[in-house]
Amino acid sequence: MTTVFHVTLRPFLILSKCIGLIDISYTVKPTGLLIYNIKSVLHIFLEIIRFSVLLICNYMYIFQLNSEVHLIQIIGIVKFWIVIITARLSNNRIIEFINGMIEFDRKLTPISTSLLIQQHSLSKKHWDIFLISLFAYFIVFVSLRIFVSPWKTVNIFLSAHILFSPPFFLDFVVTSFLCFFLQNLQARFRTLNDFWKFLPAESVAVFNQWTHIEIVFLMEKMRLLHSELSELLKKFTLGYGPLLLAFFTFNFSNLLIGFFFMVKIHPLSSKPTALDFKEQIFTFIMYAQIVIFMLSVIVCVSLIDDQRTKIISYLRLYRISNLHTDVKLQIKMFMNQMSVFEFDQITAFGLFNVNLNLVVSILVLGITGITTLVQMKHHPMIMTLNNDTKSYLTIAHKDVH
Repeated sequence: MTTVFHVTLRPFLILSKCIGLIDISYTVKPTGLLIYNIKSVLHIFLEIIRFSVLLICNYMYIFQLNSEVHLIQIIGIVKFWIVIITARLSNNRIIEFINGMIEFDRKLTPISTSLLIQQHSLSKKHWDIFLISLFAYFIVFVSLRIFVSPWKTVNIFLSAHILFSPPFFLDFVVTSFLCFFLQNLQARFRTLNDFWKFLPAESVAVFNQWTHIEIVFLMEKMRLLHSELSELLKKFTLGYGPLLLAFFTFNFSNLLIGFFFMVKIHPLSSKPTALDFKEQIFTFIMYAQIVIFMLSVIVCVSLIDDQRTKIISYLRLYRISNLHTDVKLQIKMFMNQMSVFEFDQITAFGLFNVNLNLVVSILVLGITGITTLVQMKHHPMIMTLNNDTKSYLTIAHKDVH
């Protein structure tokens, strides 16, 4: 049985398999679940081909400039491979989470359909538009940058640049993948909240509409579904926690170093040339994109927290003393369950919580980091990095491509 979630998942799954975030050997079985197909020679062959292509692109990107390797190239390569490796190390947990979402929908859909409650997940059409728009922007951005740059020729090295240099194709894949799962988690918590609205006022039996048994039965279903959904939230953290840590760490580092060199290499006090002005515009757009990607993930997580908080508010509105004994028991069990899951947060491998407070932390760390770099601008290590970056940008714009 294929769920709506699985249908909308397919383009994200294909994209993640192509870039290397998920093992190609995981295939969809007749049950609708993703299962590791260890006996498939074709999938093993495709996995080897993908890995080989990535290594070839890696080699071309490193030795494209007359065998001279620059630190800025190493940073891009390290970022790419660490994100890929962290995702592959958590591959089994990611697949377990995806299968858990599919099984959860099979339990949720019959109840929401019988109650005529619409689920709030975005349709396949909306997600397709999202993906097409996102990668259309990527193609336009890269094309314009090639058009306005002084490069006179474009060849096979361009594919290596797309993978390992700004605007970082991998960031587009990871951001879309994370936002897809987070939005689906938020939509399911929202559906559970709609169940509360469907119940009669004060959960009191209504003649010819609701009986105490029906109210208790629905509450128990809601409680069990909430427990399973909270467990899925834990599985998401376990599966994507290392990936979130790599994603935020490298994006923050790129912002910090990029802003420093944007000012250092093209000082605000100097009069920029037309080429410098164009480069500054593209640099600004690129770092604005990184900020938007990080904020998108943080906002999606905050929407989940809002829906979880609403469930607690619904429970606290009930006057326990006025309820039927069975209903009262369900409310108490739900409250105990909420106390267990209340402090479960989406974290980056347990090092920090991903929520709106992270925005303030990033701002504080960013200001502190930039101030430190400015104070250390005459340090030998910073000067070496600065000269290396200037050298790379100078050589990259020559007719060596």
